[in-house]
Amino acid sequence: MKRLFVFLLLFACYVFATPWLGATFKRVNHDNHLALRIIGVHPESGCFTAGIQADDLIVGIQGKVLTDISQVQDAVSKGKAGQEISIEIVRNENNAEKKKTLKVKLTDRPDDISSLTGSAIGSKIAKFGENFYQNGEKRQAKPKATLLDFWATWCGPCRKTLPVLASVYNKHAKDGLEVIGISNEDLKTLNGFYDRQHKSPYPLYRDATQDLWRRYGIRAVPTLMLLDQNGYIKQVWSGAPSESLVEKLVVEVLQEAR
Repeated sequence: MKRLFVFLLLFACYVFATPWLGATFKRVNHDNHLALRIIGVHPESGCFTAGIQADDLIVGIQGKVLTDISQVQDAVSKGKAGQEISIEIVRNENNAEKKKTLKVKLTDRPDDISSLTGSAIGSKIAKFGENFYQNGEKRQAKPKATLLDFWATWCGPCRKTLPVLASVYNKHAKDGLEVIGISNEDLKTLNGFYDRQHKSPYPLYRDATQDLWRRYGIRAVPTLMLLDQNGYIKQVWSGAPSESLVEKLVVEVLQEAR
């Protein structure tokens, strides 16, 4: 099944670059060739400053007719923040289509893009505080992949997930994998669970103010987030996963970091 929505900012992520256009779009056909219908524009992006609006059609880039999304990928990934890209759009004004060529300046991608995408995916994870209550000394300075587990001691599926994460962590910590368990319960409950029921081998963090839960819209436990080596969220899923699925996704991110 083809994805209807593609985020321009993600094209730069694949090579760990920072510039982006800051728009989301949908693939459509226009005059028998590919066009990209703008869905949303981030208010701090070059697209917004250049005047690109929702429902505009991108039909050309860098002076060439748009025939493949790779043209956009190349223009963004090979550019630098501050560099201008020429984008040709078609806009419906007064029931008539008008073509315009706009100079769009690449900008640095903000850490939080959830307001544009409606998802935590693509955003950069916020920095952790000092509330590691177990195994904080096991934090890695520069992990190649990070798996976050939002969980609770009272949650049955969470308890099933803990040994899965422990197993994957024990296999791949040496390869650069970091796992962090995140709960918002009181310390007595959390430490009691750790001592008497499951001694997770990876760092455990207490999100006492629930800042992380609110920022990323965590509404169910367990919810897992997989981050790349730069801290950008690549995958989000809820429910108890199989060990084979978790390991497959983790290995993919570890391999990308090589």
